[in-house]
Amino acid sequence: MSIADYKGVWVFAEQRDGELQKVSLELLGKGRDLADKLGVQLSALLLGSDIDSIAKELVAYGADKVIYADSPLLKHFTTDGYTKVICDLAGEVKPEAILVGATFMGRDLAPRVAARLATGLTADCTSLDIDPENRNLLMTRPAFGGNLMATIVCGDHRPQMSTVRPGVFEKLAKDTGRAGEIQKVAANVTESDIRTKTLDVVKALKDSVDIGEAKIIVAGGRGLGSKEGFEAL
Repeated sequence: MSIADYKGVWVFAEQRDGELQKVSLELLGKGRDLADKLGVQLSALLLGSDIDSIAKELVAYGADKVIYADSPLLKHFTTDGYTKVICDLAGEVKPEAILVGATFMGRDLAPRVAARLATGLTADCTSLDIDPENRNLLMTRPAFGGNLMATIVCGDHRPQMSTVRPGVFEKLAKDTGRAGEIQKVAANVTESDIRTKTLDVVKALKDSVDIGEAKIIVAGGRGLGSKEGFEAL
């Protein structure tokens, strides 16, 4: 198998309890740019159960194709189940690049997928580009405590894999009239493949604040004495 046989850019479309995560839309925006430079198709990889509406939304945000693995066993994230399905599909389709959000789910999933596919993974990238001479993905990330930026290339293996933190890239404007293909595929996974079982899902309070979406965070210790101390801070 030659590196030239790998074509296309994949974005792992992370959803939790049927809600698409913002970082997936941001990665579709960057993935669209990379796919256009390579002259290939941009596909969103969606795993879950009864989430057809999300597939349509992924097309509206830039995906040419949505590969949708639908199974009750994929309703809740499990490392074993998601890893097996993604690796089976990647082995069959052979994308040249896979982008994953650097969330708690992505940080668990991406290294396992990379190890099973015997390829490289660059974590927490702040910039992604294409080398026009050899089609390599140029993955830039902070190194040595943020004192310098390193550009990493996975030149001898495919797919090239990268994780990106939320908020690094901009999502595209939603285009509800955009056409794309939604391909439902069989999820080749059984209960025996999954070593863990989800007993219950406890959701955060709706009135809580997601500090991951904040542009500025003000933090103070007990030395402030009271809430009035934050005014001075």
